[in-house]
Amino acid sequence: MKRLAVAFSGASGSGKTTLISKVAKELIGRGFKVAITKHDPGDKAKFDYEGKDSYIYSSIGADVAVVSPNRTTLFLRNGLFGGNERIGLDSHKTKSEKFEPNLENFESEMANLVNHFGEFDYLIIEGLKSIRLPRITVFRDEIIEDFIPFSNAFATNIAEFSADGDKFGLDDIDKIINWIDKNAKKV
Repeated sequence: MKRLAVAFSGASGSGKTTLISKVAKELIGRGFKVAITKHDPGDKAKFDYEGKDSYIYSSIGADVAVVSPNRTTLFLRNGLFGGNERIGLDSHKTKSEKFEPNLENFESEMANLVNHFGEFDYLIIEGLKSIRLPRITVFRDEIIEDFIPFSNAFATNIAEFSADGDKFGLDDIDKIINWIDKNAKKV
């Protein structure tokens, strides 16, 4: 097992789920086991409904976890990446808070999540832009500067885009997988 971890970020509607699905489907088609974690900062996810990210990811054959401050689809007793103290905050309810994972606990919480997946070749994390993993940011039709400092590479349909890091088209799946193989973190 390769046990490589990489993250994807981007604004809502940027095409993260579509791109991750294409990458995961290709990796699974090549015989690799893929695990995908989606961040739900508002703790409001509905799981496994048609059209929802968790449904899309599991329908292509990936193992899936949706992590939030209070729960995950893995039915962990304690939520990952935040904790119960955040749930009642007005900024949490309105999704206006800037989520910053507790980096002191991050390594142990990540290890806990990884252990629940068991054996895998690739772990793809959608969101959690502050965690320290190699990251591809997705921009479709619009560059959002807030994501650039957290990014190592970019997948975009914008031709006139310049920033430090490798750049890919939104359909450059083989190139993106090659980048992941060279840059992902071994977990």
